[in-house]
Amino acid sequence: MLNNFINQLRITELELQDELQEKSSITIHKKDDIIIKNNQYIKVLKIVLKGKVRVYQENGEREILIYYLNPIEACTLSLSACFEDCKSTVNAVVEEDCTILNIPVRFVRDWNFKYKSWNSFTTNTYRESYNHLINQYSNLAFQPLKDRLFDYLVSKANDMVVKKTHQELAKELGTTREVISRLLKKLESNGKLNLRQKEIQILK
Repeated sequence: MLNNFINQLRITELELQDELQEKSSITIHKKDDIIIKNNQYIKVLKIVLKGKVRVYQENGEREILIYYLNPIEACTLSLSACFEDCKSTVNAVVEEDCTILNIPVRFVRDWNFKYKSWNSFTTNTYRESYNHLINQYSNLAFQPLKDRLFDYLVSKANDMVVKKTHQELAKELGTTREVISRLLKKLESNGKLNLRQKEIQILK
């Protein structure tokens, strides 16, 4: 698994390959495991090798989705903590069973100056996350919630079916259950989906 990460990042520096083997660790996590907690100091950079992680902020009973982490991706907000001792401002929860590469932050900072390939990885991570956050902001600012809800359902569907409660959708989209229920009924009346018990079917 680590060798695949090294190959995908095109890490050619033998010294960095050795350091990754020696100083990193790999852990396995199940769905719903919390791997980053808000307001805790970040001591380890976590990179997804396999699976999917949801990164979000929490405000009372509401959650604001920041982004998803897919294979060979790291949390930008955690990466920034590698250069300054600070607390996390987000939570990260496993969306799909995950294999995680863990690297102590002190090495991440040093490698950024020592190795060109590692510097490219961190720079690309910042750039891609910045572009994603700009898109997220544009969606929040300009896209109606009904359209965001439908796009979100499509992205979460497995064989055109989403198994999430109205309350879960409300938390993940940063609104209330009542609003989600009303919008789902409107989407159903428009022929976009069928509401079933404990699941939502997306119509083609």
